[in-house]
Amino acid sequence: MVVRLVSSDELKSILVKVFKALNVYEEHAELIADSLVCANLRCVDSHGVSRGLDFIYGIRIGEINPRPNIKVIKEDSTSVLVDGDRGIGIPVAYEVTKKIVEKAKSLGIGVGAAKNLWNVGTLAYYVMKVANEGLVGIALANARARISIPGVKSAIVGTNPIAVGIPTASEPIVLDMALSTAAFGKIVLAARKGEKIPDGWALNKEGKPTTDPKEALEGFLLPVGGYKGFGLAVIVDILCSIFIGAPYGLIISGKGPYTQGGFLIIAISPNMFRSYDEFVRDVSNYVSTLKSLPRDPEVEILMPGEPEARCYKERLSKGIPLDDEIWNQLIKISKELGINVGF
Repeated sequence: MVVRLVSSDELKSILVKVFKALNVYEEHAELIADSLVCANLRCVDSHGVSRGLDFIYGIRIGEINPRPNIKVIKEDSTSVLVDGDRGIGIPVAYEVTKKIVEKAKSLGIGVGAAKNLWNVGTLAYYVMKVANEGLVGIALANARARISIPGVKSAIVGTNPIAVGIPTASEPIVLDMALSTAAFGKIVLAARKGEKIPDGWALNKEGKPTTDPKEALEGFLLPVGGYKGFGLAVIVDILCSIFIGAPYGLIISGKGPYTQGGFLIIAISPNMFRSYDEFVRDVSNYVSTLKSLPRDPEVEILMPGEPEARCYKERLSKGIPLDDEIWNQLIKISKELGINVGF
């Protein structure tokens, strides 16, 4: 497989042009491109350009509304619920995130939700923005049912990711995880690259273990941690659907692979309980304590989000590696849309 290095600025510029050519609002195109490139920079390639290709497909087949009228359905001093008008979820979730940050800074907590939207990208993108404002961020999203458990011949719940961002004196602590053993996007990416997936990730449509990503896409994913992961996925499904009036995983409609049920995000100010400076100091001390625990010389204790933060710095400097298939698809689409990309 041929891999090329592409600068983040170049990649973002191409993506913005592509989405604008597809009649996406310029401001939305900028946000979508920023989220996708941020994912690639953080080594979360399943949610980068690869995800962008699915958005493009969704717009072209008429599933995604390129110019959504994002409406506030209900709002009070600490909460907000919006309708995404079947648009790409990134601008929708970003607007919700901005609103709850303002509420949390004013009253200590903000809770926001969105429904009737497409995929929101990586949840880390939002909780990092919350954490960088000195707040704790918690985000959840549900999706079309893809997870099953042994003995059940149907998908039950979606991969339903959870993310948490905690501010520190330097880089925030960022946990972002799907509740399947592997994110659905990783399996899509493996299928595009013609690579095998590890044992324990998925079942084929007959409920048998498989390492073929194409069989996995026709079958079911396995929950992380067995029944515990399944239980968490059920909770996320309820909070992002029935709780806010959105569809749960089994009834999410749409032709594309990345339709979303709902999105829920919470911002909490440490000042509700103690001073922010004390909180950040003690988090830093906590991290130092964990990292100094006895261990083998070759073992390093990494905080959630630390590998991604390191990857971000490296790829920002050296470029983002893209395999030729994904790159060529992006360039082909660009040329079809009349965009001069210089290749």
